[in-house]
Amino acid sequence: MKKLHAIAAWIQQETSVRRPRLDKTGVVMRTASVLLLLLPGREGPELLFEVRSSRLGWQPGDICFPGGRRENSDRNFAAAAVREASEELGIPYGDIRLCGTLDFFAAHNGFMVYPFVGIWNPADGGPSGDSAYKSWHFNKDEVAELFTVPLSWFLKNKPRIGTAHIQVTRKDDFPFELVPHLDPHKDFHQEYEIYFYQYGDKVIWGMTAAILHSFLDRFGKGLADFA
Repeated sequence: MKKLHAIAAWIQQETSVRRPRLDKTGVVMRTASVLLLLLPGREGPELLFEVRSSRLGWQPGDICFPGGRRENSDRNFAAAAVREASEELGIPYGDIRLCGTLDFFAAHNGFMVYPFVGIWNPADGGPSGDSAYKSWHFNKDEVAELFTVPLSWFLKNKPRIGTAHIQVTRKDDFPFELVPHLDPHKDFHQEYEIYFYQYGDKVIWGMTAAILHSFLDRFGKGLADFA
């Protein structure tokens, strides 16, 4: 038992000095936090979206929620979501009131996203009007444009749905002799839905639309009381 207690103490010490990170052999290759930020609007609460800068190497021009990678200075993924939103939108960290954690999203491209929902809650009351975000000095290196969509619009309009197909194949070095129950001629196939929300000339799709759809599916009936 002495050795068992000794190894327990050693592991506890080792794990206390370094945060867990993704194993390189896993299917998740990247993680990020995003924030669904609610703002006051003419027709009730609105959701804020970003149009990604065309200069970015990853999904330039696509529509997304504010967010990004967790840094060592971030206490957790929630803190990362608020910090990234603050930096991208050009608003104080303290002007964002976090409301809760949404369902995690694992994309088929190896991306794991941790979504959170919050409201814009400026300490000084902020600029008046329902387009206050237009005065924000957002980070133009990452963001080309900001826009909002009323929650009521999402509750009245269903997304268009497309179907994607993925196939996982095993290469020549796969040791089938070690797992003889596997059929070497049978690949893994899976189909999944992709959602598309078209609001005027803006098309929200991909991971952003999937997270949005999950949010609306979970809270839609309750949101109708506020939208």
